[in-house]
Amino acid sequence: MDSRVDSRVPTDIKEKASKELAAHGLSISSFIRMVLSSVANDGLPKYWGIPNAETMSSIDEAIDDMKNPHLKSASSYDELEKLLDE
Repeated sequence: MDSRVDSRVPTDIKEKASKELAAHGLSISSFIRMVLSSVANDGLPKYWGIPNAETMSSIDEAIDDMKNPHLKSASSYDELEKLLDE
């Protein structure tokens, strides 16, 4: 039995994608079937560049630092040297 997949996207994105796919003889549904079949059989494409756990941890740390700045800063080379010597 076939399953149904629903997704919400901005109208302009749907229209642009539909037009581009139609130029290649594809519908949105056929494209989604192709992509999901490919992922199911071969996994995610390497070019998608999904971050690994270490990268995600670094991103989370950077976001935390931006939300709650607790890093010391220096406005001159001498101040920086003092901070690095601590």
